[in-house]
Amino acid sequence: MTAYIKIAAMITLLIFLPPVGWLVMYKYSTFDRLTNVIIAAACLAFFVYANISAGNLSILGGDKSFEVRTTPEVFREKFNASAQRLAPNLDVTIDAPLTVDGQKFRHEFAPNLTLEGTLDDTGKVAELKLFAEPQNQDESFRVINVLGLLIATLNPELDAEDRGEVMRDLRMLKEVSTEGTYDWTTERGLVTYSVHADKGKSTFTAELK
Repeated sequence: MTAYIKIAAMITLLIFLPPVGWLVMYKYSTFDRLTNVIIAAACLAFFVYANISAGNLSILGGDKSFEVRTTPEVFREKFNASAQRLAPNLDVTIDAPLTVDGQKFRHEFAPNLTLEGTLDDTGKVAELKLFAEPQNQDESFRVINVLGLLIATLNPELDAEDRGEVMRDLRMLKEVSTEGTYDWTTERGLVTYSVHADKGKSTFTAELK
């Protein structure tokens, strides 16, 4: 019985903690080398598959960690989860129900900050637009936070520094509340981000592949 327990523990570690599992296999496995290799390869394949399915690992370098096109309700849940994790003290969640009118839905975070989503033919979100017209520094701060949460929701593989890089690419951190006209575009994974600003009014677009 002890031998079976050891084998089960080794396989469990190989699936959920591959490095530890490999060490345990190297020290304690009673199988021959070929059998060990087959078991390790099978467990590693399951580990990669399970994590890709859960959105924890990336495919081909991190650009396709999960399907970005989801239903509006799934998007709302993911956005709120990002808000609770990254900005729990700010009132920037999307309340239910999220009403869909035809192929569009809208949510107003504030009088000068509105999110609009466009759906594809399957009812999944294909494009998100954030319309902003900040009147002061506090409103500009809210725009920056909502955009950061939007990026975190659509590209969960990005850390805080990478999200900041997206906003720098869009000239977001210094130009969101200034006058002038400009257009900037950047891409991360399956999402193309762009911004169009004209005399204090800004439209941020996230196009989902």
